[in-house]
Amino acid sequence: MRTCSLVLRSGALAALVALGAGRAAADDHIRHLPPAEASAGEALALTAEVPRASERTLYLRYRPIGAATWGQLTFARSGDDGWVATVPAAEVAPPGLEYFIASAAGDEPEAAEFASAEAPHRVGVLATARELRRDRDLDRVARRRSRVHVAAEYASYGQRRLRSGTREIAVDDAYYRVDADFAYRLLTYPLEEIRFGYTRLEGTVPTSPRELPLNCVDQPDAAACSTEAGFKVGGWFELGFGLTEGVRLDTRAMFMANQESVAVGGRGELRAGQRDGNHVAVGVEYLDEVGATGFFRLGWATVPRVPMAATIEVTDLPASVRVTGVRLLYDAFLPLDNGLRLGARIGYAARDERVGGPTAGLGASVDF
Repeated sequence: MRTCSLVLRSGALAALVALGAGRAAADDHIRHLPPAEASAGEALALTAEVPRASERTLYLRYRPIGAATWGQLTFARSGDDGWVATVPAAEVAPPGLEYFIASAAGDEPEAAEFASAEAPHRVGVLATARELRRDRDLDRVARRRSRVHVAAEYASYGQRRLRSGTREIAVDDAYYRVDADFAYRLLTYPLEEIRFGYTRLEGTVPTSPRELPLNCVDQPDAAACSTEAGFKVGGWFELGFGLTEGVRLDTRAMFMANQESVAVGGRGELRAGQRDGNHVAVGVEYLDEVGATGFFRLGWATVPRVPMAATIEVTDLPASVRVTGVRLLYDAFLPLDNGLRLGARIGYAARDERVGGPTAGLGASVDF
């Protein structure tokens, strides 16, 4: 009987020791509530309760889903029993991230506290409406944010002729224009893009609004018969605003110089749709001492890989002394997979129903 009592007492003591050890192990384990999702672009704070925190260091190891290497943060005290590690906002991006928590105490091997490198916990990251819009805009340009563009065109309104007896003279009404610019897609919304560029516009026009002065017959080379128009150097800066997805407003400030004076100008364009695809656009351009232009453009991308556009311009370029004319323009483009985009333009320009001339131009751009 005495032997049975000793056995029972020994068994009870062992059970109590095991229970105490289990409670001690449970008390040593951290308490952590893992999140299921997070918002893109917002810092992610992960908290834990850490018993016996003074005896060990707690680490957070994390990485974007699909990445090969882990980043590491050390938990810091937050409150009496709480500890926190915060993943920076810049690293919280779709589709998500994964992490595990480990601890180290002195020379002891590192111990897993929550999840592990082999089986990390995943947190889905929800993209904001702005992030989704930015991704769509970048996908349209193959994730390329920069563009270098150059274009040149020649526009003729024909020749103005004056006959007197057997003598006849003809004065050109024409100009050429060269534009070169660099653009960068910021996509910060509403500001989408910034551009800065160079423009050169020069031409020869009769000095009168429509017909040639009568004294041109006797002095066809006189300054009263024809004049040089335009400017040699024009610099400009442009901002592109995305008013809403698919609606864009471009505003440009311009400064021009020639041998005689310095002038200012501006340009504005409101567009619905994608400029390299289907769109409708209206706009104006004003160049002091040179002229003004109003235009309407319709673009379409119904032919595979060859977007096109048709434009109607009402303008008095290259000199405001001339009467307003009309230009009908047709553009076609060939985008290539390497970011190169080639363009060609043909058209017709006239200031009245009797005299007109051709327009032709070429352009190229590179996205990178």
